[in-house]
Amino acid sequence: MKKADPKASVCISNVYGKLNDAIVGIGSGMYNGKVSWSDDLDGIVASEFLEKENDSLISILTEAGVKVERPKYMSKRDVEDLYGNNSVETGYNQAFPRDNIAIVANDLIEFELNNSSRKVDIAGLYDILQERSQDSNICWYSTPHCPLRDTPPNYPALNGRDFLPLNEKMLFGLSEEYPIGTNFEGFRWMRNTFAFHDVMAVYLRNGIEYLSKVISVPKPGVAIVCMDAIVALPAFMKDWDLIEITLDEAKAFAADGLAICEDEYIIGKSENDNNERVASELEKRGIKVHRLPFSAHMSLGGSVGSAVLALRRNVE
Repeated sequence: MKKADPKASVCISNVYGKLNDAIVGIGSGMYNGKVSWSDDLDGIVASEFLEKENDSLISILTEAGVKVERPKYMSKRDVEDLYGNNSVETGYNQAFPRDNIAIVANDLIEFELNNSSRKVDIAGLYDILQERSQDSNICWYSTPHCPLRDTPPNYPALNGRDFLPLNEKMLFGLSEEYPIGTNFEGFRWMRNTFAFHDVMAVYLRNGIEYLSKVISVPKPGVAIVCMDAIVALPAFMKDWDLIEITLDEAKAFAADGLAICEDEYIIGKSENDNNERVASELEKRGIKVHRLPFSAHMSLGGSVGSAVLALRRNVE
């Protein structure tokens, strides 16, 4: 395993080390390439709701000493200038920056997403990534790029929501039911590229799209897990302290939270799903839990963990 330099501009070894730097998404996007989130839809302006939730999230993070950066706002014209006319036919989404990038120690890996409506989102992150990559300790990789419209068969595609780094181990979620996340070729590319890690697949089932919905590790030896959503639990986790959640709780993003450190965690909630049981279980284990209203993001398919791309965490 490559030893991480904790002073480098990006540094991630696991998902629970003290969070130092992060990118929080922005309420910008477009439905089907036609309707912007900032448009007034029957009195509802999606971007305003998303940004209110982001403001609350940023407040929690900054109070905890986290340096927060934001993606560059991308209009439809901006995207078309970069990628050509009709490049946003299927839309785009800047709310979930975690999807686009993985950081392994001091290596920055740009993912090719498997979802046609998300392939241009990375453009809003380039300014931040380019600045961070000036650090001589950083290697910037990219998975092979493919056409914007569709991912060809047997082409590597990955999604950060399927990626769970745990020091020398990496977990990737794979779903045959919902091929919008990481595919097997993407998993194989990561396994071959980072052969000095133990790269393992977790096969998803029962209508679950991403690993982030079913496994979260708030501190060493403790995991939130939906057993009904995975084919098998990784063997090294079988003796862990498991907070088991139901399929309904998984679909309500009870596992898609964010560890600020080993003793502090943020969990999203909505009017219909407050995830209170999971929050209480975490508190029983000595973890301070921030319960954050996050229904606008959840209606788009993600919660707090998906809305944040961690850039630097303390390493062991």
